[in-house]
Amino acid sequence: MKKPQQAAQRKDIRKKKVFMFADFEQFLGFIFFVIVIVTCSWSVITVKSWIDDPERVILSQLILTGDKRFTTEQDVRKAIMDLGLPNTYIGQDVDSIQQEILRLPWIKQVSVRKQWPDRLIVNIVEFKPKFYWNEVFLLDDDGNLFNVPDEQIQENLPRLFGPIGKEKIILDNYRQLEAIANQLSKRDYQIYIDIALADERNAWQLLLKPCFKGVCANNKDIKVTLGREYIGDRFKRFVRFFKNIQADLPRNERISEVDLRYDNGIAVKRQKIES
Repeated sequence: MKKPQQAAQRKDIRKKKVFMFADFEQFLGFIFFVIVIVTCSWSVITVKSWIDDPERVILSQLILTGDKRFTTEQDVRKAIMDLGLPNTYIGQDVDSIQQEILRLPWIKQVSVRKQWPDRLIVNIVEFKPKFYWNEVFLLDDDGNLFNVPDEQIQENLPRLFGPIGKEKIILDNYRQLEAIANQLSKRDYQIYIDIALADERNAWQLLLKPCFKGVCANNKDIKVTLGREYIGDRFKRFVRFFKNIQADLPRNERISEVDLRYDNGIAVKRQKIES
């Protein structure tokens, strides 16, 4: 009778084993461990996926590049904020930002791109002021009209005046007159065009600054009236004879105005120099 009882006991022990585990409690412990590992792995993957998801990353860094003289980071930030709160990496429309920044009147070109994970890179190209226009605006070398904040321009630029819409024509004529002045000026004297004015009828007047041996006299500009026709030829005539006219003046006098609207002569107005 003992052998059947021992066999039954061994059979009961075998029944208590679950798979490779000694008992059911050990099996439950393993299951719990697997659940913990899976849960932690899922949490890490979920968090990483959330961080890496471009649709969730907010653009928070602004990088401003380019040859920028007038543009500040604050200007660009304001332009972006005018479109609303910063969007996500994917959701932010760089074309809208570009168009908004181009509203700044001194901006010539702008390119906007995103850099992972949260950077917005803005490259600025500004108009370069070369002339004042009607004391209100500025012109660049190509005749583009723009303006900048008043406090940011402190240069002694030539001043051009004329009808709106004729900036490029007047600029071309100014350059021709400037080339004549540079070509015909001598070593010991030069003539610089401070102001050039053309009215609706294209009648020209200049305000010239004469300089002798590198010294330019302040407040002694010469008003030159060229009229509407042959302005280049008339100005050449003045530049050729300027030194001779100046040499014939008494020491206490200077040329104040010159009228070149005559076919065979020049009208010169003189002014006494206050000592």
